[in-house]
Amino acid sequence: MSSSAKNILLAIVCSTAVMVVLVAGYNIISNPAIKRVCEMFGGHLPFGIIQYVTYIAFFWAMFEVYQRMQRVKYEEQGLKMQLLPEQEQWVITPHDVNELKLRMIDLHKQHNHEIIDVIKKACTKFRSNKAVSEVMDLVSNQIKLNMAKAETAQSSIRYAAWLIPSLGFIGTVVGIAASLGLADKAQDPEVMSQITNSMEVAFDTTLVALLLSIPVMWYYHHLQEVEESFYINMEDYVMENLVNRINLE
Repeated sequence: MSSSAKNILLAIVCSTAVMVVLVAGYNIISNPAIKRVCEMFGGHLPFGIIQYVTYIAFFWAMFEVYQRMQRVKYEEQGLKMQLLPEQEQWVITPHDVNELKLRMIDLHKQHNHEIIDVIKKACTKFRSNKAVSEVMDLVSNQIKLNMAKAETAQSSIRYAAWLIPSLGFIGTVVGIAASLGLADKAQDPEVMSQITNSMEVAFDTTLVALLLSIPVMWYYHHLQEVEESFYINMEDYVMENLVNRINLE
């Protein structure tokens, strides 16, 4: 099972747990204010189905963000392994580059950090033509490629972030459409009650979706900031401690 499928499954479990609490609160608690809050957040079934699906999208997005953040933390550990010489005025000779590549090959068997792969490719490039400028270009291009892959991995989060408000708007359209369908019978008290329920669905679903969108978008943009900062730091580290230290003499 893929990690995204696991996150969706966890999202369904968490959403179901939330709905159980809300349904129980709506049917058991007699306090009108609490009962209304439970109804607003989906405790009145079957009207709360749209909120339930919205919760699934919300938890899915949050689990995806958490997974990406854990990946960034893992990659940041590679920057702390002192893979390259960090002492001032340290010079790297062509022989050191060869030794460094062999060391990266051995480390890559134990750790899957992106920086190890970047250093290994940079050493290979230098060994092939001894051109520091081309090594610099390779490092920059490789970092850009890794950033593009990271952005692609965020596609599920972007979709979930888009899905949440869309579900709210769908609930609004469904609720208003149901109310308009009963408008010609509004003089009947029972029908009027159904119209009221439909209008509550229309506005409650949008409100819940907008409320859930706020934390999702905040954490998503925070993830983007953290990942971009990581790749900038990685490029600076390799340029400063490898490319700029190579001495051909």
